[in-house]
Amino acid sequence: MSPTPKPGRRDAICEAVFELLGEVGYDRMSMDAVAARARASKATIYRGWPTKPDLVMDAFEHRFGGSFEPQDTGSLRGDLMALLTAACSFANSPDGDVMTGLMTAATRNPELAETIRRCAYEAKQSAYDTIVRRAVERGELPHCATAELLHEILHAMVLNRTMWREAPLDESFATRMVDRVLLPVLRQPA
Repeated sequence: MSPTPKPGRRDAICEAVFELLGEVGYDRMSMDAVAARARASKATIYRGWPTKPDLVMDAFEHRFGGSFEPQDTGSLRGDLMALLTAACSFANSPDGDVMTGLMTAATRNPELAETIRRCAYEAKQSAYDTIVRRAVERGELPHCATAELLHEILHAMVLNRTMWREAPLDESFATRMVDRVLLPVLRQPA
């Protein structure tokens, strides 16, 4: 990829990408529309991002990239409730709608799929590892406990509820999933 624009310009362009993704979706968003929305020249857009997937991937990484430190509530159940409540809140937000659209588009675009996996899944693994490590240190989980299945199940539950929209992603959902699914799975011997 060519050098990206200056940070202020990049921020405006990435914000324009997300506004358009929310309004028209990935398939109908164009590089020209991003340029117009960001008040940038087409040359600036194409110089920084030769293709639409490049542009969307950079905007996605700009918006969601990096790891985060999970809340420490003092208990495994509390940490899981905080994590799942935050995931539900995100899924219910306009950014969650954009994410759902991008995930649909990613089924047809391996490059986009890899970026989403890297930013939304792999970069967040350390948070799940932290939750499990703290629970092991507090004696709430056995020393052999790992976060791999926790991460996979939590994402699957939220994605399934988001995609089918059968019922709300709310505190009741989070409580049921933590108490009936996540805690029992984590407490299973390896």
